[in-house]
Amino acid sequence: MRTLSYESGEVKFFYHKLLSLVFLIFLSLSAGKVNSQPAVLETGMTPDQSAWAFETQMDNVNKQVKFFMRVQRQGNLSSYGTFDYYFKVQVLRPDGTDVWNTRYGFDENGYQEQVFTLPVFFLERSAERSNPSFGTWKIRLVMDEKESKKEVFVKEYNLNFTNGKVNQPTNNSGTGTSDPFPVIPFTYQKWTLKGWGVGIFDEVSTGSDSYDKEIKVLKSNNTFTVKEVSDSWSQGHRFGVWLTGPPAATYKNSNNNPLYLFGYILRRPNGEADGVNPNNRQNSYCNNPGAVAFPFDLRTPGKYKIEYFLRERDKNAWEESSWIPIGSLEFTITQ
Repeated sequence: MRTLSYESGEVKFFYHKLLSLVFLIFLSLSAGKVNSQPAVLETGMTPDQSAWAFETQMDNVNKQVKFFMRVQRQGNLSSYGTFDYYFKVQVLRPDGTDVWNTRYGFDENGYQEQVFTLPVFFLERSAERSNPSFGTWKIRLVMDEKESKKEVFVKEYNLNFTNGKVNQPTNNSGTGTSDPFPVIPFTYQKWTLKGWGVGIFDEVSTGSDSYDKEIKVLKSNNTFTVKEVSDSWSQGHRFGVWLTGPPAATYKNSNNNPLYLFGYILRRPNGEADGVNPNNRQNSYCNNPGAVAFPFDLRTPGKYKIEYFLRERDKNAWEESSWIPIGSLEFTITQ
């Protein structure tokens, strides 16, 4: 039997091959790190306004709206000192027609932006200016590969272009105030409270996403009579409370479901309360807006209070600490 010593030719050849293989693997991994996709640090829209109304004098409502993206710079430049990825902005009409699809290079700091003038942009990009394309327009912010154009990151904004005023409550309180429920400052992560109220309303869908809805306010007030509530029900309307935040489609989890829920505690005139137990608290997706139409005993009118909470739907536990308090509204039902 022949044995091989460490100094033999076969052993040296084996080790040379092994070292060569390890070196090739190292080079491959290093190249992968250099060409890895950059992390998206920030995307946004400013001002963050989801509803836009058509008016005859468009100059009265036009705003400069900026859409932007910032990506990680370090380690993401090609051998020519440029990014291997582009910033793409795509705009789709409510019927899905592509009316804007433009790619831009990131600057040396990994930043790029696109500014539109809204809502006149929607009017000008409608199929016919005499027949504006009302409905939900979609604006997509994309990071795609420079050569293959493969999309590796997408952020979408659903903007509602309407024929008339947007979410303007009708005040019938006789007090002379335009809004009986002024909005308090509230932001959790990227979710911001935009409006809330109590009153008689209709809730309608505003686009293909079933979670995005709009409140058509018929009457907003902090005091209602039993007859007003009963008449609204008999006429097919809803009575209750609502809150408005970003469109549900703006923030979704990995399963493509809205990321945020809202819950509430409703405190009744007799001292009872719904939703005190956080594990059984009634909740719903934070639509744009979220609405609660609740039953109550018309024979016992009085003062009500509703306390709103926000929650990330993917949290594992449902204890009180998982709910973020937003604020509360009070209203009265009289005979």
